[in-house]
Amino acid sequence: MKGQAARVAQILSELPRAVREAVGEQARPVVTDLDDAAAEDAEATALALVDLGLSEDEAREAVASDRVPLVLAQQVLGGRPRYSLEELAERSGVPADFLAEVRVASGLPLRERYTQEDLRYAQRLDKLLEMLAPQAVLRAARARGTVLATVARSDLGTVRDELILPLRQAGADDLTVAVAMAEAARELEKLARDVLVYTYSQHLEAAVGSELSAVMARTQEAEVDLVVGFVDVVGWTRLSSRVDPAGLDAVLDAFERRVVEVIAPDSELGVVKYVGDAVMLVATDPLDLARAMLEITAEHPEMEDVPLRGGMAAGAVRLREGDYYGEPVNLAARLTDLARPGSVLADETLEDELADALQVRRLRPMRIRGLGVRRPVRLRPASSDADDDR
Repeated sequence: MKGQAARVAQILSELPRAVREAVGEQARPVVTDLDDAAAEDAEATALALVDLGLSEDEAREAVASDRVPLVLAQQVLGGRPRYSLEELAERSGVPADFLAEVRVASGLPLRERYTQEDLRYAQRLDKLLEMLAPQAVLRAARARGTVLATVARSDLGTVRDELILPLRQAGADDLTVAVAMAEAARELEKLARDVLVYTYSQHLEAAVGSELSAVMARTQEAEVDLVVGFVDVVGWTRLSSRVDPAGLDAVLDAFERRVVEVIAPDSELGVVKYVGDAVMLVATDPLDLARAMLEITAEHPEMEDVPLRGGMAAGAVRLREGDYYGEPVNLAARLTDLARPGSVLADETLEDELADALQVRRLRPMRIRGLGVRRPVRLRPASSDADDDR
């Protein structure tokens, strides 16, 4: 027991100052020897949660369901609920049914009561509706909600690995872990706001200045002609069955680093999204995208045992909620599935535009599900002398 207490104290001493001060005297090892002692500890935890703003029922339910850290973190981040949805609508000028639609589109649950932060958001939403149509606001909410949910899960995963897991393993009790998690989340939220605002502004500035935006601004049509590409990890399903989760994380980290190293310096290339073991890319110039995809899929020390492959196609696509849709997207994905490890396939319509700068070889005709018979070309750098048979 003394060893546990010492280990908890050591971990707490290494925490950020704000978290360390918030935990304060709450830190103590968990008691597991006696049922009475455990019950007493649970009761003390519940009372402490009541002092921090939860109702008695909420506090006891949190203890009984072993959700103390999560419930407390939500309480600390969310603030004290004050308003009904109708009161939010009255104070912000945004209809209650639209506020509910936006929350659902953002992936957020509807609640009985809302906080001052919810009211501020509703008031900002009223200003946003002066600029954009309601359906456009809903589309943007869906796009942001999906991305930010991923960011939040990633950040909380880091908090768990770096803070909560060591405390649990050292024997810290629920209240210690709860306060530590809540305060870490609160500090993280403050810092994340600034980081997200900065990152968003930088991406917005880069996007506005890119050729992708220029092409979309020039067209009078809902669709725009772009080049679409996918790159994925070959044999991911098989790899995931024989490599532990930490190893898979390392593979994905190396893959994403490789993509960023190649794509980020060129403002004319864009990363649309990562989908598990794959990335979707867009560009206005086929040669720019082809060269980037060849560089990504080339052998690299960090990806020595994990080959990559790619496929690309061009044509009219529609931009919706930050994603692209249309036949070129489907064709590029199918070609990626057909590509050999370490190779890139392009739709035959791109052959003339790529042949002057790259080695291209047209392959035999093949039927592609849902897209008919195609005869794609395999791409290689101009200096490549590797075999190109099929």
